[in-house]
Amino acid sequence: MSPRRASPLSPARATGSRFAATRRSFLALAGSTAAFTALAQIRSPFVLAAPTGDRLRFFDEREAEILTQIMERMVDTGCADAPQVRDIGAVASVDALCASLDPELAGPLPLLIRAFDLGPFLFDFRFSRFTGLSDAEKDESIAGWMTSRIHLRRVAFLALRNLCFFGYYSQDEIWPLIGYAGPLL
Repeated sequence: MSPRRASPLSPARATGSRFAATRRSFLALAGSTAAFTALAQIRSPFVLAAPTGDRLRFFDEREAEILTQIMERMVDTGCADAPQVRDIGAVASVDALCASLDPELAGPLPLLIRAFDLGPFLFDFRFSRFTGLSDAEKDESIAGWMTSRIHLRRVAFLALRNLCFFGYYSQDEIWPLIGYAGPLL
């Protein structure tokens, strides 16, 4: 009978292992979980104005492109006449929201977006990034985040989903599509 393998979090592996649980790694994981949970529950009663020009304030160009591709798949309405994410400034609205949030809350988002891009390689064992997948494969990758057994991955999905919905459905061009006449004031 072979010896029982120690869990990565067990005291037996606490020294000298890259998988060892330390107070610092636990607090970092807890902090990220709290930030993603807070972002997953954003219910904005206001619409932020998109930044002037094409200048992003929070995300860099690569992160904005990844977020654009994620948003395109998450808000795909199936309507041929629905405005496209790239045409309405949805990512700029998310960028403006994240730039206005407390850095402790929004700080993990660029890392999350880059992890989402590497998700097919890390979780699905595909030798491609999210941005290199076909639309059907992107949908499978997103579904993997949504239904993952890893709690932090599901919460990260909810945070991105809420940001994508906020960015897309807060745009004036979308309102007629969903039957919203706009604010009363």
